[in-house]
Amino acid sequence: MEGEEGSSNVTQFPADSMCILPPEIITKILSRLPVKSLLKFRSVSKSWLALISSPEFIDTHLSLSANKEEMLHLLVLNDLKYGDKWCYRDVHVASLFNNSVTEAVDLGYPIEDDSFQLCIEGCCNGLLLLSAHDSIKYLVLWNPTIRKHKNLPKFRPRREGSYYRPVYGFGYDELHHDYKVMGICYHYNANHSVDDVELKVYSLRSDSWTSIDYCGETNFIKNNDGSYVDELDSPADLANGKLHWNMGREKKDIVSFDIANEKWGKVEKPSSYGVGETEWFVRTMGSDLCVFTKYKETHFCIWVMKEYGVKQSWMKKYTIRKCFSIEEHTPLGHKNFDPS
Repeated sequence: MEGEEGSSNVTQFPADSMCILPPEIITKILSRLPVKSLLKFRSVSKSWLALISSPEFIDTHLSLSANKEEMLHLLVLNDLKYGDKWCYRDVHVASLFNNSVTEAVDLGYPIEDDSFQLCIEGCCNGLLLLSAHDSIKYLVLWNPTIRKHKNLPKFRPRREGSYYRPVYGFGYDELHHDYKVMGICYHYNANHSVDDVELKVYSLRSDSWTSIDYCGETNFIKNNDGSYVDELDSPADLANGKLHWNMGREKKDIVSFDIANEKWGKVEKPSSYGVGETEWFVRTMGSDLCVFTKYKETHFCIWVMKEYGVKQSWMKKYTIRKCFSIEEHTPLGHKNFDPS
């Protein structure tokens, strides 16, 4: 009783008190928590472990996290000590707008040798695909939130003695609940021309690469005369379950790869743009596919496809006066605001 010697004023709950809450309420609460908390809560019970590990819960958590503005971060590769060491740093994007940034958070480096530069080949749901200079031999999946990484098995091209260049795309297969890497390896002859193209898909579930044949309506590998077409530009961007690349500077096509059914396609760009542009590339803003176009060193425009696959849905959303190099900047997202 209260007031008696040795008694506590803290109410003691039974160990199974959480069972009072309906399962759907527990799911709603957990699905709104940060990843670090969920990792700790997996040890609460077997039922919580099964829930948090289920594909349905993971999809729900990812969907909710993607819609939170506070979840948007800027990742910076920092050159320390004049190139002797490398480090990734993280900062909240929202803090850039209200001048509340004190310093970026040091995320460390996913490999022991921090003098070895890793480049970002793609990102999806908080995971990063990183490659070393020889990106055929060294690929890393990294989760900077929990500071864990996984070295992927080597791509192993069929002509390792020849000169080659890999291009990658990274995304999530919602149909099969699997993270995949699309690898395209261009082989060159003595004249520095492409004479072979190799396609492989890495599955995180199987932890292996699988060679695939080309399948799709749009042939991005060969022209009608049998010659090889322009190479794709890396990295790829994910929208609507498909990876997207630029196809060369001359043809100006957007090539797509459906991660689930492993088929290739083409996305038509807006028909009303093109007069005076000197350069373009494809990106995503939020969940929408977008195209950057640069116009004669004066300005650049951002076109957004509001309904995927519908050419008429392209909309010129932004026109920005050029006061910096377009190659060094890419959109993180967009924010609605009231000008009043």
